[in-house]
Amino acid sequence: MKISNRMKKYLVLFVFIPLLFNLILIGCYFSGIDFLQQIIAPTVEGLASNAWREFGLLEQLQNLLLLAVVVILALSTKNMNSVLDRALLIGATLAFLFLFLEEIDYGIHYYELFIGENTGIEVRNWHNQKTNGEQNVKKLKQLVDVLMFLLFIVLPLVKNKISVPFIQNIAPSRWFIAGFAVSLSCSNFAHFLDDQGLGIIAMQEGNLTGNISEFRELSNYYFFMLYALQLHKLESLFRRNR
Repeated sequence: MKISNRMKKYLVLFVFIPLLFNLILIGCYFSGIDFLQQIIAPTVEGLASNAWREFGLLEQLQNLLLLAVVVILALSTKNMNSVLDRALLIGATLAFLFLFLEEIDYGIHYYELFIGENTGIEVRNWHNQKTNGEQNVKKLKQLVDVLMFLLFIVLPLVKNKISVPFIQNIAPSRWFIAGFAVSLSCSNFAHFLDDQGLGIIAMQEGNLTGNISEFRELSNYYFFMLYALQLHKLESLFRRNR
């Protein structure tokens, strides 16, 4: 069976790219080679240990993808024909800007890297704080998981059964379902390797210990970037005149 160029493009975007990047990053971290693991999540002398991973390739790629989502959504507001459409995209832009700032601790750890020492600032972001004895990050991850399931699984499956133009136009491609499966599989694979102790080198745990979910976060941000690009192509989310 001949595969069309369009299908090849979708296979590359939704399957091959996320699969390749995940396998390379996961492979480096669990390779047993200290140099490769340090590229993914390094040790930075003079700074607090819980900030070390922030300077690794994995976290930096997350930051770049989040920043890309913010820029794409911000640029997309110019394509909107109505105040409501524009307001929706501005709201989405601000939400991802918040996530980006949370991810970089509002620049605090970069400042510490610049001065070469830990400032001792305890309150760095919202998601690591606690509400009713539970870290906010747990609730945030649950919210993102529910959002991704509804947006990238449910909506593509039911969009043809819903006659509302708004829903039909913002519904992601069904290829996001394949992407979601790739993301989940790679995440489970990374957790499996960690459970086998493969993140330990010379009796020393890797700097992603307890944070293996960072691999899945990278995939999440990648697919949100693809979705932002899909929205960017719409002249109007509602397309009221069509």
